Amino acid sequence: MAPKTLNTLPTAFVFDVFGTVYDWRTTVSTRISQLLFQKLTSLDAIGAHPSSSSASQNNFKLDLSTPAAISKFSKEFAQEWRDSYKDFVVTHGGTKSPLQSPDINDNQEEVGLNNVTPSIPRATDPSEPPYTTVDTHHLQSLRGLLKKYSLFHLFSSSEIQELSRVWHSLKPWDDSKPGIEGLRELAIVSTLSNGNLRLLVDLQKNSGVLFDVLLSAQLWRAYKPESKVYVGSCEVLGVGGKEEWDEYIEEKGGDVKEDEDKWRFKERGKVAMVAAHIGDLRAAKACGLTTIYIERPREDDDVEAGSNYLEEGEDWIDMWVRHDEGGILEVARRLAELK
Repeated sequence: MAPKTLNTLPTAFVFDVFGTVYDWRTTVSTRISQLLFQKLTSLDAIGAHPSSSSASQNNFKLDLSTPAAISKFSKEFAQEWRDSYKDFVVTHGGTKSPLQSPDINDNQEEVGLNNVTPSIPRATDPSEPPYTTVDTHHLQSLRGLLKKYSLFHLFSSSEIQELSRVWHSLKPWDDSKPGIEGLRELAIVSTLSNGNLRLLVDLQKNSGVLFDVLLSAQLWRAYKPESKVYVGSCEVLGVGGKEEWDEYIEEKGGDVKEDEDKWRFKERGKVAMVAAHIGDLRAAKACGLTTIYIERPREDDDVEAGSNYLEEGEDWIDMWVRHDEGGILEVARRLAELK
């Protein structure tokens, strides 16, 4: 098991957003359920309730006959919508090159990630599709899912557009706002999300969860877990960049025997990645960042990720907060002792 706390207070914290800070599942499924109930109630009133026959043509047995059935379907729909995002990131992110970044690969053994192969920044390839924001994906995916379940005709174009933006109004976990406020008293606190900047701005405005900085993978026209997102975030926050290396050399009067790449890798340990997804943290650790894992209900991509981590004897997670220990607020409480 990872230590309860860290030995050194980080210079900055960068947060995964969906699932770590915000409870997307409740917000999204509730909104879908509300809209479906409204639509189907109106159709019932005029005798035009859609039967399950259209859905059964696509091999789906769709039951929307009761509020309970609508609620159950809405939760499943929300999960499928979220899963499509994961597939989207895999399809659009990563690298097609077998090469690895030397400054990362040469330090794998040091952080206990010998078998991890991080992606590297990709050169722009004219043959690749243009960068697609998460907002655009959410809209396209929603349209596809509504068609899949023969529900597309129930909604106008503007209603579908509005529903796709439910991700801009997610409810935070109860510990998120006070926890992040506590961490802001200790260090810089930023997002580090695949969500595009406009989405992150709206989330902050609508939820009242305030960050010092909003960083999005959109800034690098990439998606986590690409290494340039983690490395780039550290550099933006003034940690482990070329300028910092030059300043370090000047401080030492030019008498430096350290390898630049290894020095920059170690410096990135001053930034802590906070996430409810072990895969996200694994990629961050491969870039040198400190890692803080917060367990959230049903949130990790691999429901057995935590158990597998422990069973396989991995020990690269630097701090671990259990489900019942208080989430982000507990992170702030533990680390306040280091100030």
